[in-house]
Amino acid sequence: MLLWCSAAILKCFGFNVITNDYSLLIAGHGVIRLVYSCLGLGVMSFFGAFVIAYPKSIKAKIIFLLTGLFIIQFLNIIRFVLLALFWSRESQQLVDHHTIFNALIYILIAISLYFWVKADVATKTDHVKN
Repeated sequence: MLLWCSAAILKCFGFNVITNDYSLLIAGHGVIRLVYSCLGLGVMSFFGAFVIAYPKSIKAKIIFLLTGLFIIQFLNIIRFVLLALFWSRESQQLVDHHTIFNALIYILIAISLYFWVKADVATKTDHVKN
């Protein structure tokens, strides 16, 4: 799904794209190969575990969980698009895109969880005052 969505976005912008189960090639640009660590399963597991474990209503958990997982996957697809367009194996890369992506996603998750928990605390505080 990740490669297919990435290819669809690239095709919308007029690029010639070839995909199979594990690779995405843009004619005249680069190729990316999908490996297990690209799937984002660790990031999604962390997010899902926190949301499920936090004491909120089932409805709130489902909405936040599905929205969060969708956003994580959307950002991963954008990463694939950018890597396919601009990343080159031949150049000496000092930057590990997996590490940068994971750090950014964990920061975004921390911020979103902070506001999600804070909203719950604010609601409980309002009920206590009334």
